[in-house]
Amino acid sequence: MKRTLVIIGLALAVMLTLGGCMTYFGSESGRLAYAEVEGTSKGEVSLEKGFMYIIHPDVFVVGGEKMWENIDQDLEPVLEEMGANAVRDLRLGYGGTLTDVLLSAIVPLLNWGTYTIEGEAVSQ
Repeated sequence: MKRTLVIIGLALAVMLTLGGCMTYFGSESGRLAYAEVEGTSKGEVSLEKGFMYIIHPDVFVVGGEKMWENIDQDLEPVLEEMGANAVRDLRLGYGGTLTDVLLSAIVPLLNWGTYTIEGEAVSQ
């Protein structure tokens, strides 16, 4: 009984440790893609999108394109609504939430992930 509780505790600790991991790519200087973005600030942009994939996001994304191929499509409606046309200090993140990790552990072969797009919307 004691051994079972220790194993369950260790499994829970591992799941919580891996629960919110994200890999971020960013440009604090506004030089992502080697372009400096000038203009009037229209506020902060923050998008979070979930997706499903098989084996790895590079192999097959269920129900759409790879997440990094959708960044412009995801940003355009938000920028239009804000009256902006560019993003300064763009930060892109990819990883999984605790829910993503749990779902991926329960369902074999099918995995869940989350990507984020953040930055400052500007009007040029």
